[in-house]
Amino acid sequence: MRDIFTLITERVLRDCGGEPICAHVGDVQVCAIKNHSTYQVLRGKVRLGRSKSVASMHLWESVGTLAREGSQQEREKWLMILLDLLTPYFGGWSKELARKWHYEVSDIRSAMVEGALDAWFSMTGSTPSNKPLDTMMTRAFTGARGLVEAGSSETCVTSSEYLIADAAHEEDSTLRASSIINAGNVQDPDADERIRGERTGSLLQRMGAMGHTKTLHDKLRSGCRDAEDTPAINPAQVGRSWVDGKNLYYRISELLPQYIGFSEAANTVGLSESQASRMARKGSLPFRVLWIGNSRVVSVKSLMHILGIQDSIVHPDDVENGASHVGGE
Repeated sequence: MRDIFTLITERVLRDCGGEPICAHVGDVQVCAIKNHSTYQVLRGKVRLGRSKSVASMHLWESVGTLAREGSQQEREKWLMILLDLLTPYFGGWSKELARKWHYEVSDIRSAMVEGALDAWFSMTGSTPSNKPLDTMMTRAFTGARGLVEAGSSETCVTSSEYLIADAAHEEDSTLRASSIINAGNVQDPDADERIRGERTGSLLQRMGAMGHTKTLHDKLRSGCRDAEDTPAINPAQVGRSWVDGKNLYYRISELLPQYIGFSEAANTVGLSESQASRMARKGSLPFRVLWIGNSRVVSVKSLMHILGIQDSIVHPDDVENGASHVGGE
C-alpha cells in the first residue's frame, strides 16, 4: 500500500535521481569531499536510532541546515530528505501501534509525519542542531499515540498527498523577498536600480575584483545559467530585458564563494573559533553550520543575512559602468 512513507521516498528518489548527492553543503561541485554516493547508498548508511554514530549525526545536522537555507525549492528537497531518513525508524513504531490498537498503519504514519513536521516548523533558528532529531521523533510518536488512543476510526484530516505537496511551506526567505528598490532614497525605481549597480561596480573596481565579475557577466550574456538561479524582475526592470531579450540580473551573492570556513565565519561576527564552538553546542550561534567530513563550513548567504547585508539585485551594464567611472574610462 502506498502510504505517506512510500510517497516521501518516491519523491526524494525522483528529486535526487541516480546522481551523486552532497549532503554536506548541497552541491557536489563545490564540496571539498570529491567522492559522493547516490542517495540510495547514503540512506542505507545513516543510523539515527539508539546506536546512531557521530557521522550519522553530522550528516543529519547538515541536512537540517540545508533544509533551512537556500531557495524554496531547495528547502523542500532537503526537508523531504530529512523526513525520509526518519521513516525507517518510524516504521517499526507505526506497525507496533497498528497491531496493538487495531488501527490502520497508513493513518498512524500520516499522523507521525504530521507530528514531525509540526515539530520542525515550531523550532527556531536558535535551536541546537542536535535537538531537532529527538524533538521530531518525540512529536511523531506523540501524534501517533494521540490518534490511536482517541479511539476514532476516522482517518487523518490531512491526506498524504496534501502533506507531501505542502510539507515545506515556510515563511518566504528574507533573502529571496528582498527588494532592490528603496523609494525613500530615490523616487524613480529605474534610477535607484542604476545607482545601486554603479555603486557596486565602483566598489568591486577598487577591490580589484572586476576580472572575476566580468567572467560572471560573460557567463550571463552567453546564456550559461540555470533558469532557477535567475532572480525575478519587477515591472521597472522589464524594459532592460526588452533591449536584449534576456534577464541578465543577478544577486551580489553570486560573486561570492558559497561557503567559508567555520573560524573565518566566527571572526566575521566577532567571535573566536573556541567561543563559536561553545555557542554551537549550546544552540546560541547566530549562524548555522554545515559539516564536510570532520570540517565545518558556513553559508555566505546566511552570514550576509545575519550581518544585515542586503543581497541586492544588479544588472551587468550598471556594474560595469560604475567600474568604468572609477577606472577613469
